Amino acid sequence: MRVAVIGGGVIGLALAWRLTADQHSVDLFDDRPGHGASRAAAGMLAPSGEAWFGEEPLLRAGVASLRQWPEFAARLGKDSDVDVGLRTEGTILLGADDADAQTLDQADRLLAQHDLAARRIDRRELGRMEPAVASGVRRALLLESDLSVHNRLLLDALLDAGARRGVTYHRERADVEVSDGRVRGVRGRTSGESHAADVVVIAAGHELSGVAGLPDRLRGVVRPVKGQILRLRMPDPLVRRTLRCLLHGDPVYVVPRLDGELVVGATSEELSDHAVTADGVYELLRRSIAFLPGLREAELTETLARSRPGTPDNAPIVGETGVDGLLVAAGHYRGGVLLTPLTAEAISALLRDESPPAEVAVLTPSRFNPTPPAE
Repeated sequence: MRVAVIGGGVIGLALAWRLTADQHSVDLFDDRPGHGASRAAAGMLAPSGEAWFGEEPLLRAGVASLRQWPEFAARLGKDSDVDVGLRTEGTILLGADDADAQTLDQADRLLAQHDLAARRIDRRELGRMEPAVASGVRRALLLESDLSVHNRLLLDALLDAGARRGVTYHRERADVEVSDGRVRGVRGRTSGESHAADVVVIAAGHELSGVAGLPDRLRGVVRPVKGQILRLRMPDPLVRRTLRCLLHGDPVYVVPRLDGELVVGATSEELSDHAVTADGVYELLRRSIAFLPGLREAELTETLARSRPGTPDNAPIVGETGVDGLLVAAGHYRGGVLLTPLTAEAISALLRDESPPAEVAVLTPSRFNPTPPAE
């Protein structure tokens, strides 16, 4: 089958790699694959750390995808010869005051309802596990199941693995060509050339609504949510585990890399620009240093802002669009890296005319604009 993938973020790249492994012929269209929101991600694989009331379908999808990550990373490593830096030390949730502690306790109760283990650790144990964390933290919870991956190594690996398997990369954006109610292919925006395809998968992130050929009922479902992140470096690793912190209600996370780099993020703004602001940098540094005073000595190596694709319920839209041959995999918001294996599996199943995993089936695009019943 000839498949065209529109979008070269982590989702689009993973789809292209997976579908070539399924013996499909794949063309991917993106003017700068691997340089969108996925490049600014922290690489947290943290369904438990992200869990909140009202988002249970997203939690279940995240847990299902997390289970696939070790095998996914191993397979990708074999196809690309790139180690994506999967870390298994877990995540620590930290709260600075009583209100923060209550918020973490609420999250803990939600996790318990889903048989997900969070273990409360006291200050002495926290000090043994992560000596660099400031004293006086009001609450600490250990999430041993949450993992992390080096997002940029992941993108490099997916690009390389796809190329080795025969993915054709077109360095331009594209729109969908539809006639008589079914997909015919895509047209490059720069070249103007048409490329025939049996199936088109739109994985264009927050730019979904701008793709011509998308059904009108799906326009506006995905919106841009700006996030700013920092990258810092220290001579020696400061912490071993990912820290997700609340400072008087203000969130911040710190994700360590094996080479001493630390990713600090992320702001969340209902904006679409990619400007790094002084206030954004200040807030991330203020919050993270409150928990890790040693960060004062770190070298600030990069600031970056990108737009993440958000939806009304914060969960992605994955599946059929109502146009024959047109699928969508977008709106992954904060969970793009985490949900990559499960999304790839779901699209692969749909192309085999099989049902996607149950955790993805509920994330169908029709949940926002259901087809009205026939009269």
